[in-house]
Parts: sequence; C-alpha cells; structure tokens
Amino acid sequence: MVRRALIDPIHRAQSQVRPALRIAVLLALLASCGPVQLRRTAEITSPIGTAQAAGTTVKSAQAAQLPPMVLGVQTHFSQGWPASSLALAKQVGAPMLRDALPWAEAEKVRGSYTLDSPAAQALGAACSAGQRLLLTAIPANPLYDGGGWVSSATGNAAFASYLAALASRFGPCLAAIEVGNEINGSGAMVYPAGVNPAAAYVTTLKAVRARIGGRAAILGGSTNMIGTGFLKTLFAAGMLGEVDGIAVHPYRSRAEGLDVEIAQLNAAMDTAGRRVPIWASEFSIDTRDQPKAAGELIKEATMLAAAGAAQASWYALIDQRWFPNMGLFAGNTPKAQARAFGLMQQLLARGRPQRLDLGDPLLFAYRFGADATVIWGAPRSLKVDGGTVSDASGAPAPTAQVSERPLVITGTTAIRVGASTWIADTLMGWGTPQWRYGVRLKADTSYRLQLFDDQFTSYFGDRWYRPLRINATSAAPGGTAAAPMRAVWRHVATAAEAFDVGGCFAKAAGGDGVDLTITAGSRVLWRGVLTGQLQLPPISAALAPGEGLELVAGPNQTAGSDSFNLRLVLFRRGAGEPVACPD
Repeated sequence: MVRRALIDPIHRAQSQVRPALRIAVLLALLASCGPVQLRRTAEITSPIGTAQAAGTTVKSAQAAQLPPMVLGVQTHFSQGWPASSLALAKQVGAPMLRDALPWAEAEKVRGSYTLDSPAAQALGAACSAGQRLLLTAIPANPLYDGGGWVSSATGNAAFASYLAALASRFGPCLAAIEVGNEINGSGAMVYPAGVNPAAAYVTTLKAVRARIGGRAAILGGSTNMIGTGFLKTLFAAGMLGEVDGIAVHPYRSRAEGLDVEIAQLNAAMDTAGRRVPIWASEFSIDTRDQPKAAGELIKEATMLAAAGAAQASWYALIDQRWFPNMGLFAGNTPKAQARAFGLMQQLLARGRPQRLDLGDPLLFAYRFGADATVIWGAPRSLKVDGGTVSDASGAPAPTAQVSERPLVITGTTAIRVGASTWIADTLMGWGTPQWRYGVRLKADTSYRLQLFDDQFTSYFGDRWYRPLRINATSAAPGGTAAAPMRAVWRHVATAAEAFDVGGCFAKAAGGDGVDLTITAGSRVLWRGVLTGQLQLPPISAALAPGEGLELVAGPNQTAGSDSFNLRLVLFRRGAGEPVACPD
C-alpha cells in the first residue's frame, strides 16, 4: 500500500493533510490463504533478466494445497432459459453454474416451498450431469417484513429455512449460496428506516450460518465491481466471521490493475482479522470485439487464479437481449469467448499460475504447471523453441510477438522475449512503481495519493479530495479554476531517458472541459483543454536522473462533468506512435 507522501515539497505541516469443490475443500482453501511471497525460477529470459515468480500469489509452500480455481458460467434458468441450454454449458466444459431460485417465487405460503419449477428441474439436471451450483438468494419475500430485506428474527429465520430447503433439494451439488446480488448498488439492502444496513445484513448471515453452515459455502458481500470500500463497512460489522467467502463482480474494460485491487481487498480482510476466499461470481466484458473479449477472459481468469480466487463465473453463457455481447454463445453458435473459456479450463487443470517477473512491469507472464505460459504486455519480440503458441481462442498464433492480447504457450519453457520500446504506460503500469500519483492544489502544493477504497472501485485518491480519482483507464479532477484539485501522474527517471510521448484522451459532452498539461522537469511540453476526444501531437523530451515527467489534469473553469478516459505512453526516442483511447 502506498503511504501518502509529498510529490513536491510541502509548504505547510503534514498535520494539515486530510487524509469439483466441496465444503471441506473450501475450508482448506480458506485456511491456506496467506501473505504473498516470491518463488524463484529461471526459465524465461529477457534482456532485463531471468524470470522469478512474483506478485499476488499465496506462499509457495501453501500453493500446492490450493485446489485449482473453478471457472463456471452464469445461466438464467430462473428467467426462463430453456433446459436445452445445459448442453451449451457442457460443450464448453463449465463445471459450475451460477443461477437463482428466488425465495419469493418458491415460498408463497409461509413454511411451504415449491422447488419443482422448470428452473429447478433444469438445475437438478445439471447436478445429475456432474455440474455444481452457485445460487444467489435475495433475502426478501412479501410474506415477511413488508417485502423488504428481512431484518426481524422471524424474517431471518424464514430466509434461513428457505436456504435449508435449497440445500436439501440439491444436496452436495450445491457448492455455495451468494446472499444478495450487487448489494453496493441502488435498490439493494432495502431495510426500514432506522435499521443499520450493515448490521442487519450480518445478522441475516448469522442466521443462515446457524441453519446451514457446513452444507454449502455461505458467500457475503456480492459487490458490483470489487467494492473494497463498501466491503469494509461489512467487515466492521462482523461479516467475515459469518461467511466462507466474499463474492465480488470485478467488471472492467481491461484486466490490468485487477491484481492490484484484489490485493487491496485481501489486505482489507487481513486488517479486519480474517481472510476468506474470494469468489468472482460475475466477470465479463461488454464488447462486440470477440478476439478482445476472449483475450480479456484469459487475462482476467489468469490473474484471479494467481491471486488465489476460489471461483469465477463468466457472465453469461449466451447473449441476451439486454446484454447482447457478453455471452459465450450467440444463440447456439460458439463465439471466440467460448473457445477461450474451454482453453482456460485446460490451463486451470494444471494448477495455480505463478506470475513471472522479468524486470518490466509492462510484461505479464504467468506459468501454469510445468510448461504452460500465458504472456502479454507492451509490444516486443518473442522467440519460442518447441511447443505451441496459440491466441486466446486456442488458434495458432499468426506471429509470435508479445502484444496487449495474450498468447498461450504450451509444451515448452524455452521462451525469450526482447526489450520493448515502451518506457512507461498509465494503463498497464497503473499501480506500479512506474508512476506516482498526487493532487495539486491552487498554491501548487502537491500531496502524494495512496490507493483509496471506495464504494465500487479502488483508485488513487482520498475521501477529502472527491470527486478526484485516478483509475487505470479513467480519471477525474475536482474543484474549479478558483479552487482546483488537479490530478497528477508523475514518472521519475531512474537514469537518463530520451523519449517520445503518445497519448489519447476522451470525455463525454458536458461541462467546460478538462485542463491538461504535460511537463518534463520544469519545461511545459504541451497544454490543452479536453472537451471531446484528443490525440496528442508528436512530443519528444529528455529527463536527467531524478527528473520527472508529469501529466496534470485539472478543471477548466467550472466544476462538473469532468470525468475522462486516458492513456499516456512514453516510448523510447524515435519509436513514438499514436495511442488508442481506452474504452
């Protein structure tokens, strides 16, 4: 975790800064999660050095105790999907289905349950076929507590009894129950006035544990995105003592930075006194670009597995009316995502991946088992002796070149990568030592920003400086021209650097724009106001050791509508090229 410090000298005192799974296996997984450490290897070579495992994996001595991450898929039999869709889940080798059997539909008379609906029958057929279930359950029923989320002893007991009926209906096929769904969003945690939502939710979990503990894993949290800041309120209310895992939905447009946020969540659990496994019970990407989606599936699943996640569910099995791009299948036709899903099952069967550190934070390489590697990052040459090299969908890669889309190399560890012409990147280098982040106020006083946990994401910011934030692909300044809170990215040269600067910025219509400035040392390289999409003109500069390049984003004149997408890349001199704006 980055501690708050100064980017530039402070002109006032620091005190003024405001700052197939079974329950037994799941419990073993919970016990084995612990602090990270490095494990050395020396199989991949680069101009920088040889590989060593690094990052967010658990202790190497404990890694063998962790079962492979289970990669499942979301189905919606509870929303009327035909039972024939089960064949598609089988086709891609999904070992677990995430679905629901809403309480209000199953219990319409107090104490009487109907669990033979078409949805229940389809899920039962999945169990008979050897798949397992993760079921979401919203603790609300018109029969109890006025139809809101239950908070009375009677309501909690009734909800726990319903979950016990589900556990009896599906037996050991029921792997876990996710209590709630994206509860950090609007429309969730609907309690009467005067009821503390966090305390009430934990009381419900306590009733559930007392009734079905040990029969299925109890998952709490269920956040849209990772939501560590929101989850901390539940940790403070005692949730970690009542659950077997935390459910998160790490939706994002790019995988990079996922490992940083998962590490932040694990650190928050450690601070609260107990770490439980993370279940990424929904993850996906909404794009028509199938090769991109397939690549992000491989990258995100790899990062989640390396971080120790117990389970992940791709959303969803098939394209839907409201989510027409996110399925593995379009109707009955497999998409590139389906082929990536099947390839990922083969990789996960090899065990937990380890990240290999080749000395460049813009190079991502993960080793599965003895001789399978997933690799991507800033462009560079790649030479592979023996084995096979495929793209994210499992097709032979047309060229062996490292790029931002992953390659899967199997059957060999004789891999050599070249040097990249990229020096630093605000996207792939987010949260790494490549960049320091800060806020600059009107008097040009600057303060170092640490990673801040908010309702939905963790970003570089501070509760006192909202809405200022710095995410991997987007940011926002705060204030007005009269009282600005400018977001600052700072890259410091450790040796003399000569470079070209490339970048793209984009914001939606609204407001009077964002004031952008790029400096090198004390020299202004470029200045402009962002009102739509903007591609940087050719810029070149040099830094002496210890000098910094800064990107500063502040309000133009007025506040509001200042959120924008960005990407800034530093290239070695002569290698500059246009940079595409992130989604």
